Amino acid sequence: MATQHSRAAARLMISPSVLLLLGWMLIPLGMTIYFSLLRYNLLMPGNNPYVGWENYKYFLTDPAFTAAIVNTLLLVGGVLLITVVGGVLLGLLLDQPMWGQGIVRILVIAPFFVMPTVSALVWKNMFMNPVNGLFAYLAQFLGLEPFDFLAQAPLMSIIGIVSWQWLPFATLILLTAMQSLDREQLEAAEMDGAGPFSRFFYIVVPHLARAVTVVVLIQTIFLLSVFAEILVTTNGGPGNASTNLTYLVYAESLLRFDVGTGSAGGVVAIVLANIVAIFLMRMIGKNLEA
Repeated sequence: MATQHSRAAARLMISPSVLLLLGWMLIPLGMTIYFSLLRYNLLMPGNNPYVGWENYKYFLTDPAFTAAIVNTLLLVGGVLLITVVGGVLLGLLLDQPMWGQGIVRILVIAPFFVMPTVSALVWKNMFMNPVNGLFAYLAQFLGLEPFDFLAQAPLMSIIGIVSWQWLPFATLILLTAMQSLDREQLEAAEMDGAGPFSRFFYIVVPHLARAVTVVVLIQTIFLLSVFAEILVTTNGGPGNASTNLTYLVYAESLLRFDVGTGSAGGVVAIVLANIVAIFLMRMIGKNLEA
């Protein structure tokens, strides 16, 4: 009886925060679904007829939608590849004893604390500028023609900027996993004649499997909504070359003033993000059970 009373009291105490959280999530979602069923254009206030699924049909058949989906997948996949591989390599380097190890680790994780807008502006103006950027000066020093990254390789440039931001996170998680590896196991393998590459691929990599899964799960959820870096650097261009799904929703809603179609795109983005999240959660669950 006492246990039932304590459980009821606990539920009563957490209910306000749960209701607040549900309201925080469900009210905007409900309004988004509501607007997605209307022809809601900011240039025609007061004229918002019900159109049903017409906004969804228009958004899904828009040629920019296919380009946005492809760019989103390339962005997520490219950043994950760079951060996971780079995180493993940096983790191996930082796991070695060196002078000033603590300072080096702080410097490595520092980019993760820089605001996305600030880092995008720094990369755009200080590094990738084809006239005054650092890469342009290096190209001229080597006698080469400066390369306009944001105009000629916009998506790859954004992948590089976002990877620079997320590499410290992956490094931190993977380094922590490396430090939990039993050193006696590595020493025993070395005594049995296993070389550095054999120890890495047969001992270290399997040990990092769970940490890599966590990195992939967390980063994917955030990478599906990359926006600030695109807005600051390329505005989704040239054309749709660097437009992802999030930026396409923004363009429909606030650049073309079509809130109805933008809301439909937002619902589509939520559905796709949840499908990816459920798939990754199942994958991480199987990995943890293994």
